[in-house]
Amino acid sequence: MMKFTNILLGAMATTALASCADLDTEILDSYVTTDQKQEVLELNPDMASASVMGIYSQFTGIFAISSQHLDFGYPATMMGMDSQGMDYISKNSGYNWFASYNGFQGNGPDGWRAAMLWMYQFAQIKTCNTLIGSIPADTDSKELQFFRAQGLATRSFDYWTLAQTYQFNYTDNKNKPCVPILTDENELEAAENGAPRATVEEVYTQIMKDINEAVALLENSGIDPASVIGDKPKRMVSLAVAYGLRARYHLTMENWAAAAEDATKAIAAHKGAPYSIKDVSKPGFTSINDDAWMWGMAVSEQDENVAGGSIVNFPAMSCSFAHGYTDQGGAWRWCSKVLYDWIPSTDVRKGWFLDANRKSVNLSEEQQKYLDGFASGPATYGDDQSTNLMPYTNVKFNSYQGVLGQSINASDIPLMRVEEMYLIKAEGEAMSGATAAAKQTLNNFVRTYRDPAYASLATDAKGIQDEIWMQRRVELWGEGLSYFDIMRLRKNIDRRGCKFPTAWVFNITYPNDVMLFVIPYDEISANRGISEADNNKTVPTPSPVAD
Repeated sequence: MMKFTNILLGAMATTALASCADLDTEILDSYVTTDQKQEVLELNPDMASASVMGIYSQFTGIFAISSQHLDFGYPATMMGMDSQGMDYISKNSGYNWFASYNGFQGNGPDGWRAAMLWMYQFAQIKTCNTLIGSIPADTDSKELQFFRAQGLATRSFDYWTLAQTYQFNYTDNKNKPCVPILTDENELEAAENGAPRATVEEVYTQIMKDINEAVALLENSGIDPASVIGDKPKRMVSLAVAYGLRARYHLTMENWAAAAEDATKAIAAHKGAPYSIKDVSKPGFTSINDDAWMWGMAVSEQDENVAGGSIVNFPAMSCSFAHGYTDQGGAWRWCSKVLYDWIPSTDVRKGWFLDANRKSVNLSEEQQKYLDGFASGPATYGDDQSTNLMPYTNVKFNSYQGVLGQSINASDIPLMRVEEMYLIKAEGEAMSGATAAAKQTLNNFVRTYRDPAYASLATDAKGIQDEIWMQRRVELWGEGLSYFDIMRLRKNIDRRGCKFPTAWVFNITYPNDVMLFVIPYDEISANRGISEADNNKTVPTPSPVAD
């Protein structure tokens, strides 16, 4: 395994950083001032643009820490997080790279789960720091304001991801240790003296500082990402996305009214409508250019994780129609039976998953016939090595260009859709006392876009929140947000009746130390500010319970 010394305390030898590092070497002086850096960037803003693209290329980079086939950037984090919950299920087979996440295995500081999350997020934070440190906060350049906002917003996202995996929910744990805070301002000091774990409250203070500045810069610059990059501009953070990120953070911090307000702003600024009932009546969710997408990871046929028929990517492990670990190894991803049974028959999203007979009304005859070819034998949920198609397998995600058995897995991957904002708005309204408005928001969204027969039966704020949680579990299935909801809402991980393999049928009561990630050994050995005693507890794998 690669050493993690470089993550926090040194320069990282990555292609993504090369363009950023140029900002410090363009002027051939022994000392480069901030004003000089700004002058360089104002003369050649393409340098800042290249640095931003370096940040976003890290989302889908592969083999950053290993040659393992679960090493493919933030999409792997999404799959890992979802696999630890109740709704994103797969077989305990030799072709499931995320078995350790399903089973809460490898929980020690030398395990893959610890290594990958820490590596990817702090690597991107390092890249963001380099960009932010190269652009003065008070720059008058609209372009540079926009580029600085990209670094700040992405850094806030990275810390938000880390904060929810290294400590329990914000409200109850403000003074508990979280993760080190590394910014453009303290990196040199941290390299010399180490960086201790900051408290949860300190980390969220940094998150809000970053996103608030990003919002202000984007409001002032008035720049639309489409004017900066014509090809898939939604890979960049727009003003709508910045509002959306801040809405997420407020939701996590239980700043309910502020969450609803920012979600409302995000919807207005985005201007794109949610997917219609017709849109989601067939497999999809592959294009960043769809109106409903606010932010996403853009993937091309030339990307390293796609070129040459590679299966080291998200579609190969999450799409039931693509060539990869699903069709070759049987590592299908299916929905919890508990969640499937909850979805009304009038809800178009029930067709996002195969039924008990491995059929879906959302599929074309050709698509159904393709999947039937993998369903020749009985479906078993035991710890087996079979490649047989399972009931409740997802057909939410289509293959690239809709080609069955597609080996070019160049599907884009969602980071934020506008549908999430409607659900945040409703939850924020409910929990801030506006229950009537919340029910109206929720009813209007679900009836218009997913289930014409829907009517919320909740009678109080907590009831509405619980209903919204179920809506989020369905709507955002497979998009890397379910585990964060479990953590912020203090939910147990109860897999009984879900159709997990028998070895992974757990009933984990929140809060349980097994739910937290641990800091990798390599970071502890490299960082003077953290000792083994400062780490989260390493606990045994949970014991299965009767299903």
